[in-house]
Amino acid sequence: MRFGGARVALDPRGRRDVGELIGDVGDPTLLVCGPERHVAESATVLGGGSRIDERLRSLDVGAWDGLAPDDVAPADLGMWFTDPTSRPHGGETVAEFVRRIHSWRASGPLPDVVVVAKPVAQALLCTDTDAYFATEVRPATVYELATPIS
Repeated sequence: MRFGGARVALDPRGRRDVGELIGDVGDPTLLVCGPERHVAESATVLGGGSRIDERLRSLDVGAWDGLAPDDVAPADLGMWFTDPTSRPHGGETVAEFVRRIHSWRASGPLPDVVVVAKPVAQALLCTDTDAYFATEVRPATVYELATPIS
């Protein structure tokens, strides 16, 4: 596992796993996706008319982009996991990120299908910032979004 990864391509296993979801998502009229390469490629595999929404970009991890957790100073990593307002990497705080994603979710009618990176899925599904790291998501999984979180 590495932080970031906006430019990483979808690998063959990912293509297969996403392809298995086609029956679960049906034939969406509107499929919206985040801007990361593997996310856009996943949307293409699912088909339908997809549109990239920059507001669904993943958490900006600043200087940690491309690093493995073992490459980060333990004190910095600990601070980031325990204080959602910290930014030891110089990027976006977890609190800012969750607010941004919840704001998108509350901004209007939800599209039929949303394809996003794992951190964005966590933010979409968590109830608040404190629940972000406790919210588990699995790759290539369909989750239903209920009424927007206020």
